[in-house]
Amino acid sequence: MKRTNLLYTVAMALVLGTTACSDSFLNMKQDGVYDELDSETKVNWYINALYYNLYNGLNKPNKTLVYKQSERDKYTEEAWGVKDEKKVNPTSNLFTLDDLGSNSSGDFYAGYFGTKLEAGKKSPDSGWHQIRNCNLALQELEGSTLDTEFVNRAKGQLYFLRAAQMFDLVRTFGPVPLVTTVLNAEANGEKLPRASVSQCVEMIANDLTLAASLLPDSWSSENYGRVNKGAALAMKSRVLLTYASPLFNKNWNNPADTRWQQALKAAQEAVRAMPGKSLEAITSAEEWAEMLCNTNKTADNSESIFVRLLAGQDDDSAVNNGWENNIRLSSQQGGGGKTVPLELIDAFPKADGTLPTATETAAAGNLDFILDRDPRFYRTFAFSGMKWGYNEQKNDTVWGYRYYAWAEPTEDPADWTGTAAYSEDNNVASPVFVRKMSSPTASNEENFSYSGVNVYEYRYAELALNLAECYAATNDLENCKNILGKLRARVGMEKGSHNYGLDTYIHDRSSALAACLRERLIELCFEGKRCWDTWRWLLYDGGQGVGGDGNPLTLSQENTCTFLGVTPLNE
Repeated sequence: MKRTNLLYTVAMALVLGTTACSDSFLNMKQDGVYDELDSETKVNWYINALYYNLYNGLNKPNKTLVYKQSERDKYTEEAWGVKDEKKVNPTSNLFTLDDLGSNSSGDFYAGYFGTKLEAGKKSPDSGWHQIRNCNLALQELEGSTLDTEFVNRAKGQLYFLRAAQMFDLVRTFGPVPLVTTVLNAEANGEKLPRASVSQCVEMIANDLTLAASLLPDSWSSENYGRVNKGAALAMKSRVLLTYASPLFNKNWNNPADTRWQQALKAAQEAVRAMPGKSLEAITSAEEWAEMLCNTNKTADNSESIFVRLLAGQDDDSAVNNGWENNIRLSSQQGGGGKTVPLELIDAFPKADGTLPTATETAAAGNLDFILDRDPRFYRTFAFSGMKWGYNEQKNDTVWGYRYYAWAEPTEDPADWTGTAAYSEDNNVASPVFVRKMSSPTASNEENFSYSGVNVYEYRYAELALNLAECYAATNDLENCKNILGKLRARVGMEKGSHNYGLDTYIHDRSSALAACLRERLIELCFEGKRCWDTWRWLLYDGGQGVGGDGNPLTLSQENTCTFLGVTPLNE
């Protein structure tokens, strides 16, 4: 049997001969070059390394790609302005197969496919190496004499990880080659042709269906963090929702379209597979915020579907959460804070669920915009005069306003001069700053560098929003509004006479879909999801190819932005 090779370095946390420890298996790096996967220990090491290689970069919630973790949220409403259309405009992201392996063009995605496969001990530096490593293990486990249940669970994880990597390639590049066997890395044969998107999605969905059939409903505490049956089905929901969206579906504006029906069925199946999950488990905005800064390394909660476990201050040899440092203000010894664009501030509804009027928005200069808002607003943002504590100063009040420090005034005001200054040196160029997923018990020692808050790669609210969007797309407005209402009720919003405000602006299929995208922006903001919603709904230019990098490509005959009633990002 061929030698199975993975390159990764030794982590001292490993105890030889045991299953990986619960609080660090996703952080573990083991150096293993061995002839066969002939023991449970070797198989666990191998799979641990795959998790590590694919998700090592996911140390902040706004990272967005498997393996090549990038922060595409910088280019949507979650950051200040659209800085590079390649991040949000599929029509400008056109490559040949040769381009995909080269960084010479300077394109954002160029090089993501990485170097060609090579024989010998090789760093897994591309999506194809990740897929190859999954295929190697699946090949070696075929006919294995190890315990059947153990082998099935191992295969289930491998099918999931292969599908996750393949899905990222497809939603980024569209059609890519299908590779389900172990290619001979020493051969320099002809290039593989691209398969169609439909063929790729079929393979990914089949992998996830098979994974779900092999994986347990849950893992023991010492293996918490590994994917289970629910995670596989939830990922399938994400895949089929993307496949039904305008990016890949010319028939997206047909409520009877087969792809929307398939996406709806997948979301319903995933919900049924997780009876212990629900939106009702959280009953206040305070509980919602506490859930988002979860540090538990051994136990599930109502939101966790797939979690990236991260180490705290007591384990600086592993991967720590880098988000806390990024968003904490300079006055708190943090990284300086994260600005918030006016469009995102004004996307949040008022306390009764209705939308702010034009004169009530921050963009209009209304200084009362912080009053009477969705309860999630105050757990997502902080602003001057607000308490935002941490371990060493639990009642810290933050200040982030600008002012002019005037020079000695003269008699003529026209001659007065001043210098811009910032309260407590907190130079944050927006009227509010991000505090979502910040832990009140985080320590500012080492500038908040050792946060142990886990990152939700997939949480139940996303699955619920997938289901709501499928209901909207298939013209089932009542079920759509029911789910959106539950998301609002659980943070303390009153139903009132307008059904959490939803009845004031959901009237038909297009307004329901727009409402789903707005609710995703609010509920999941800064969690690395908005960039993909922007991408799959063609929100850069409505799919009209007007920013096509000299080679425009019309992805939708109907302008998706006009249909949704939203302003294209390129405006």
